[in-house]
Order: sequence, then structure tokens, then C-alpha cells
Amino acid sequence: MRIALALALCVLAGVALAGLAFPVIGGLGLASKSAADQLEPEKPPALVLPQATKILDRNGQPIASLFTENRVTVKLSQIPKVAQDALIAIEDSRFYEHAGIDVKGTLRAVLHNSSNGSTQGGSTLTQQYVKNLLIESASTVAAQKAAVQRSVKRKLQEARYALYLEKHMTKDQILEGYLNIAYYGSGVYGIGTAALHYFHRRVGLLTVGQAAMLAGMVQNPARYDPSNDLKASIARRNVVLDRMVQLGYLSSQQKAKAVSDPVGLNVTQSKSGCEAATTAPFFCDYVRRYLEDGPAGAALGATRQERQERLLSGGLTIRTTLDPKVQDAADKAVRDKVPPTDPSHVIAVADTVEPGTGAIRAIAVNRGFGTGNAQTKVNFAIGGTQGFQGGSTFKAFVLARALQMGISPSLTLNSPNRYCPKAFPYQTPTGCGPSNAGDSESGTFDMVRATWASVNTYFIQLEERTGVDGPLSLAEALGVHDVNGSFAGGDIDHNPSFVFGAAGPHGYSPLAMAGAYAAFAAQGLFCTPNPIVSITDSQGKPVDVKTTPCQQVVEPAVANTLTSILRGVVDAPSAARTGGGAAIGRPVAGKTGTTDEEKAAWFVGYTPQLATAVWIGMKTPTAMQNITINGRRWGAVFGGSISAPIFAELMSAALQGVPVAPMPAMLTSGTSDTKLVAVPDVTGLSTADAQAQLQGAGFGVAVGPAQNAAPIPAGSVARTTPAANAQVPVGATITIIPSNGLQPLPSASPTLTPSPTASPPPPTSQPKPTHKPKPTTGPSPAATP
Repeated sequence: MRIALALALCVLAGVALAGLAFPVIGGLGLASKSAADQLEPEKPPALVLPQATKILDRNGQPIASLFTENRVTVKLSQIPKVAQDALIAIEDSRFYEHAGIDVKGTLRAVLHNSSNGSTQGGSTLTQQYVKNLLIESASTVAAQKAAVQRSVKRKLQEARYALYLEKHMTKDQILEGYLNIAYYGSGVYGIGTAALHYFHRRVGLLTVGQAAMLAGMVQNPARYDPSNDLKASIARRNVVLDRMVQLGYLSSQQKAKAVSDPVGLNVTQSKSGCEAATTAPFFCDYVRRYLEDGPAGAALGATRQERQERLLSGGLTIRTTLDPKVQDAADKAVRDKVPPTDPSHVIAVADTVEPGTGAIRAIAVNRGFGTGNAQTKVNFAIGGTQGFQGGSTFKAFVLARALQMGISPSLTLNSPNRYCPKAFPYQTPTGCGPSNAGDSESGTFDMVRATWASVNTYFIQLEERTGVDGPLSLAEALGVHDVNGSFAGGDIDHNPSFVFGAAGPHGYSPLAMAGAYAAFAAQGLFCTPNPIVSITDSQGKPVDVKTTPCQQVVEPAVANTLTSILRGVVDAPSAARTGGGAAIGRPVAGKTGTTDEEKAAWFVGYTPQLATAVWIGMKTPTAMQNITINGRRWGAVFGGSISAPIFAELMSAALQGVPVAPMPAMLTSGTSDTKLVAVPDVTGLSTADAQAQLQGAGFGVAVGPAQNAAPIPAGSVARTTPAANAQVPVGATITIIPSNGLQPLPSASPTLTPSPTASPPPPTSQPKPTHKPKPTTGPSPAATP
């Protein structure tokens, strides 16, 4: 009678006992061939559980977690026996006895529910595991609803899957799978994550009472969430403890102690993403971009979507290059000099890269990462969305190219307040050519002192000798590109105002500038800035992340000479030096930079151990003139005003306790060991062709008055001074004397004499132009020391 009643109730309840027609119920032969056919085991969909990805610093300390489901899986051996027993006791006491479908338990549950008016589950742990697998594998809302709907069809499918799992997995494997897939409320999946979330402890340290509380939650996570209703959660825990005593898992004394012990609730919220980063949120943001958009991310997937899915659900462990000491120094420096809530709204950023490895040690912005007050999600430290003009920091690329060509630091040029270039058109709103900025001088300079004082009119003449293409190609080889929205960036615009960091069509990244100057610190060895040390998957196996090998871009001798010159920007015995505020009490080299109308200010510098780029400016480029920043009034903000002191504070703290490393000795004037080269013979060429050939060889060019020199046609070169084949320093000015087409007078004789200035080793050939020259409008005279 009771069996018949149970069968009827099962059918009415939709549990489908009639449809399932289990082979044996309580010893009665309630079986049919068709029903048995329906219960053939079936393999469930394959599923890899979504797991949180951990981003760690170089020391293994957490920076952030990325997840769609907050889950960190654990092995069954890591889960205390009492936690396993608690779950089995309350959810499936016959777990180790049945074969996936517990007919006896199902009947008991139906009878209990029909007589008591309360609900007792009839599904086994295996069936519950299957149900969770189907929910997790559902890719649509409809599929998720189908996985939980009350229907005969779903119960049959669930039963088939359960039978399959029981045949192909051990009981312990099923139990481990369930404990890792189960939902514990508050966005927490898996018992390992639940132990950390609710009790702030590893799963292996759970007490008896805590294990029972978690076991009680899986039936109704929202109702029994202790952070929402502790009283209900404790009552449910006590039900679990009573059941454990009833089944012999605990003694009465152990239960009493568990009830009397403190709950130990210590909820630890775990949020996904860089907004919730414990430190360095902008570094975290760059790690995501590096793996989602950069070539290194190919190891995670072929498309951006695949890479994002792997990051958010793949359970990766990403060990990064971030140095917490350097990061703390960077954060403090940018906020000390430009507080986040400063009324000026000035943004300050700093990027630090290790020379010789490219390891990114810090990325800092004087803002929080988010959308609230004094926060931003625009990562200005990597150039934001458009990049920034580079100012006079780009003079280092022209210097390096000049030294490669053999132009000596002794090259002395008259550098007036304004200079109109002869090698290329250069028009500004105020006239032809750039002028010197407010904090630099005019006069006669060699290369060394012109660098200290950042003399614009010297450097535009130096660029006449190097050309634009050579320094531009060098900058690109050192990782500097136009920030155009893509990860790699685009080509730098070919523009005579390149020497002043002119941007076109966009701008440049502070991180890229730190990487370029790091190459100078590493004797010309360029290593692409890299935030990753290693990645392992959820099983601890290495993920093969491809990195770009370091390349010798600048000859060591050239890089060392450049460093010798740039050291004087900071420590030269001259009041004209622009980077004195960057001094840190140990050898350092660097360059200031100020953009047009003081809309941004830079300092990029280095020691042998670290290279740092500092940029300050506005979200929307705005002149930093007559402005109060951090309580101080500035008539105009230059690279040496705030950026250099940020660099000094950062580097002093980052290098505290680090031994001083030697650097090339600082040059205090041009060298005298210049090598001479022959003046090319350009006789008979057109003036334009002759000028191009001489400039390509690294000479300055002037055009003198035409002279009677027939039969040489008018407009062609009659001669040069110094004369063809004369031995002169590279970089010397060669004056072209064109012919006017008339016969020379009998008494005519050359009267001009050469007056070359000193310069070094023989010129190397100019690189072939790869950028099509464009007409330009250069920066206004206010640019750029």
C-alpha cells in the first residue's frame, strides 16, 4: 500500500518515477524493458569550470583577481574530512552506497514531503553535480532555464548523465567536483572560495561549525547566507550538526563544542577587475591590454574575445614584473607633487622600466582607477587614447643619430633666439623656424652645453645635419610609436619638428619613452617593455607567452657618449641646466621636455638600474601657464618644474638601499678627438641636389652669393668652401657657391676661406628614407626645453 502511494505521489510530483520505471523498488519487480532502455547512461557535456585568474606582483603577492565566477578550485585532499562528511550527511547520506540514482532516498523524500508539508531533497549528490554541470555549460538564458526546469524529460536526462558519471568517475572525484562547482551565495563558487570569503581562511583550516555552516548553505544559498541572515544560517548549521551526530560522523560532545565555538564570520569581499586591485590598478589595466590586444596574448586565444574569456574564467596565475617598492615610490611621488584632488586638475604619471630586461617595475597615475571623484579609467601612463607630444625629450634621438653619423659633441653652432632652417620648410604661427624657450639661452654652443640648456635653435640646426628620417627611424626602433588606438601604435609622422616631439596625427606614450631611455641606460640594448614574468594555467602548467627578444639598436659607444651628455642635464656645473630638480645624489642622466604652450611637461631619465618617464598635463590639452599646482603658483610649467622633482622623489625611494652603479663620466664640454672627413665634390650639381647630398653626409649647408663661373650653368654649383675633398669635421658647415652663368673676370679669384668647426668620427651612411616628408607647421616658439 505504501509503495503504491509513493509511486503515485512521485508521478504527481513530476519526479517521473513512473517514467523512470526503476528496475527494482523495495524488492518489487516494477520494471519494464522500455523504461530500462531510457536509463542507458549518457555522457554529459564536457565542462571546464570557470575559475578566477590571479594577477600577482614579482614577489607573488596579489594585485587583482579577474573572474566571471569567483571560484578557486581545490583538491579533495585539501578539504577537511569533516567538511566532506557534513555535506554528505545533509545532502546525500547514501552517497557511497547508491550508483548515482537513489530510489530508496527518492521514495523517502516523497513520503516525507507529502506527510510533513516540508521539502526534503530526493536528488543524489551525483544528480546535483550533473544539474550544476548543465547550468555551468549553458551558454544562453534558455539553456539555463532548461537545466533547472521541473520536467520528466530533464529528470530522465539528469539520471542518464548521473549513471554515466558513476561508471566513469570515482566517488571521491564526484565529491570533489561537486564541492568545487557548488554555489555558496554572494557570488561565491566552490568551497575553497567560500572558506576565504566567509571566514577569511583556507579551506583546510575550517572548524567543525564552519564546515557544517557551509554544507547547510548549498540547499538555499540566498536564505542561509550568514552575511545576510546569521540567525538563519546558524539554525541551518545546527540541523547539519544534528544529522552528523545521527549518522555517526560526530559525537554529541563534538557537536556541543561546535555549537558553542564562535562562528568566526569574517566576510572578505573579492571583486573582479582592476578597479578592485589592492595596488597598482593602472599596471593591472596594462596587463589586461597587453594580453588582450598585444602579440603576447596569442597564447591565450586567437581573438580578443577568446583571450578575455581565458582571463576571466581560465584560473590563470599571472606573475608580473611589478616591484611593490618601486610602485609605492611612484604612487607616492605623483600624488605628493600633484594631489589627486588638486584644483588645477593636472594629471601626473610615472612609468619605470628596468634597463637590460624591459621589465616594467611601476605604472602610476595620481588618480584612482574608476569613475568616481578624483578617479579615471583612462590610462594616461600608457598615453591615454591619443598620446602626448614629446617635447624636448625627443632631442635625445637626434643626439643619438648625430653621434652615430660621427658628428662630434664639439660641434659648435651659433644659436640665436630664432633660427629659420635652410634644409626644410619650417613655419610657425610667429614666423620661420623655432625660437628658444623661456628657460633656455641663446648664443654659441657646442653639443654638450646646448643639451644642458635645451637650446632649440641649436637642435634644429643639428637636425638639419641628421635629417628627420634617421632620428625618426631610431625612435621607432626604440619602441616609440604614434598612439593611434591600436596596441602596437602607428608610424611617427615625418615632420621637421620631430626634434621637439611634435605629434602627428596623435602622440606618444610615457611608457614607451621610459623603454626607449632604458635602452640608453643599457648601452643601446633595447628590450620591449614587458609586464609578465610567467603565466600558469589552472593545473599549474606553464603557458608559453611569447616575448620579443632584446636587440642592440644603438652602438654601445654611442649610447655611452649620449649618457655622458645627458648626465649634465641634471648635474652639470651650470645654472643653465634644465633638469637640476631631478638630482638624486647618485649618477643619473635624463632630459626635460616641454610641449607647445606648456600644455605638458616631461622628464625622462635613468640610472643603470631603472629608467623612469614622468609626464604631467591635462586630460584635455590646456596651457599650464599662470597656474597654481599643489599650492604653488607657476607662470609657466616646464619639464624641470614638477616632472623632474617627481622623478627625483620616485627614484630616490626606489633605489634606497641599492648600490650605486657606475655610469659613463659626464662630459662638461665637447671632445677634441675629432676625426676629419672629405668634403664631397658637388661641382656642377644643381644647388638643391648639392644641398641634399651634403646634408645627407651630415654637414650643415649654407648658400653663398652666385659668382661668375661659366661654362658652369647658372644655378649649378661652381664650388664649395671648404673646397671639395678638403678634410673637415663631420657636421661642419659647407657653403655652396652657385654659378651665375657668366664668364669669370680675368682678375677674379676665390676669396672665401673655410672656417670649419670641430667634429668626430667619419660619417656613416644615412638610413634610407622610409617616411614620406610632409610640409609642416612647427611648434610655436614656446616649445620646448
